[in-house]
Amino acid sequence: MEYILGVDGGGTKTLALLGDLDGNILARGLSGPSNYHAVGFHTACLALEGAISMARKEYSGEIAALCLGLAGAGRKKDIEQFENWAVNKFPKTAVMVVSDAEILLRAVTASGPALALICGTGSIAYGRTVTGEIIRAGGWGYLFGDEGSGYAIGLAALRVVMQAYDGRGSETLLSGLVLERYGLHTPPELVHTLYSAELPHSTVATLSDLVEQAAGRGDSVAMAILEEASQALTRTIAALYPKLGRLTVPLIITGGTILHGEYLKQAFHRACETQRLTFTAIRYIAEPAEGALQLARELLLG
Repeated sequence: MEYILGVDGGGTKTLALLGDLDGNILARGLSGPSNYHAVGFHTACLALEGAISMARKEYSGEIAALCLGLAGAGRKKDIEQFENWAVNKFPKTAVMVVSDAEILLRAVTASGPALALICGTGSIAYGRTVTGEIIRAGGWGYLFGDEGSGYAIGLAALRVVMQAYDGRGSETLLSGLVLERYGLHTPPELVHTLYSAELPHSTVATLSDLVEQAAGRGDSVAMAILEEASQALTRTIAALYPKLGRLTVPLIITGGTILHGEYLKQAFHRACETQRLTFTAIRYIAEPAEGALQLARELLLG
């Protein structure tokens, strides 16, 4: 038997989908982060291999085609690195490496202008223009960007906790929630805990769910953090909106932070209305790896 593989490699997790030659999903494999700008090339490859191995566990046939859709792989040099790895790992397999944008757009629509927003550990927006060109805004990593992302929200949470402790900011439910998360008693203990974390960037991003929790309980500080995040995400897609060559387009959204963040979703929709951004449809996609599987099938069919 021959199979195809589609992989979505992100800053929080890596998902591999194994399909038959018609593109029907047969198995899934899950592993850790594979954005190599965050975890390094070696660790990213281990995550890819882990997810693929899990997906293939009960299917020992040949892999006819493989598509890797990777966060952080937007440059030619990035793509070539992973292409070389995949070709060496799967010498009899047709290989394609693309950015996470392409698999997300492909998961919903094969062609035509569209916008895609990814809001997980990091954040980035992509657009496909009327000519088929892929353009982007944001996604410059936690030092230069990732506004509105899980990391940005988690970092804001840590800052307001310390400000409240110092008396420089308002009291917030986040103080108790964050300390409880780590089993600590006082905010200063957070400093060592976070700086010594194996993956501090990803660890900080996981705090975004506590901000959602506090906002759901009416905490004004948490609500302000999510409102600012929604504004940042809206500004990012607004930068691409006029460049697509069409007045209204579909918007595709993915990423754990916004998929699981009800307050953030609502605030984002309000911000889009305020900015007068209108879309033919808004779709939330839980598994962009489906787009990678479709691209793997298209690669096989030529």
